Amino acid sequence: MDQWLSVLNDLLVRPFPAYADAHQVDLRVSEDFEDCQTRDEIYEPRCAEFETDRDRLAQAITTRYGAPQPKDLMPYVSGNPPHDEPGSLLFDYLAGWFSEVDVGQVGDRGIIVEVGHYDKELPLQLMLVVGDMGDGRTTVL
Repeated sequence: MDQWLSVLNDLLVRPFPAYADAHQVDLRVSEDFEDCQTRDEIYEPRCAEFETDRDRLAQAITTRYGAPQPKDLMPYVSGNPPHDEPGSLLFDYLAGWFSEVDVGQVGDRGIIVEVGHYDKELPLQLMLVVGDMGDGRTTVL
């Protein structure tokens, strides 16, 4: 946990590269789930492990920075996002994985910690995303 919080501390002060206004770090990545024979018996327990890790990290972040706010990403998923919303391109990026996230905020930086699973054969990812929430022009590559 301390190592993950150290990564977060680094991301909160690290300048964004010229081409993107967010950082994404996979804190943990599972094996892939290509083998149909074992997918059912492996996926559920592995997902539970990742969700437990997410919950523990989210609680540590909440203790340190305050409670996150839920963010409905369905307008982004459906292609009808609000115009000029702070963090809108970050939310558009996250909508590739999620329909709702909890967003913590420190200054003008948003913090998202989630379990990503892009497709059923691909690995689970414990994702930490820190993005610019300041002016509505966030870009992520």
